Amino acid sequence: TEISAGSSVTLSCQLYSDSYTGVSCDDWIRSEGIQLFWVNQAGVKLTISDSRYQISAPGHCIITLTTTLLNEDDNRENQVKTSVTYTVKIS
Repeated sequence: TEISAGSSVTLSCQLYSDSYTGVSCDDWIRSEGIQLFWVNQAGVKLTISDSRYQISAPGHCIITLTTTLLNEDDNRENQVKTSVTYTVKIS
């Protein structure tokens, strides 16, 4: 599918893990203090107040980002970068 300026693009991220066997993903992710969120190229967290993006999170384990591409987005070469950060809890 060709994407270009003016096109609407939706990205979706869903967390799957075998660590929450027996409980719902929402309950598990809350108990572990895990958060899913989108960041821009500079690593700054996007929020629902960013007018260019529509972010929805129907549950704690899934998050969706929709945006309309602008001309200046044309240099991104259709790449999506993912990353994860782990926080160690010592008890």
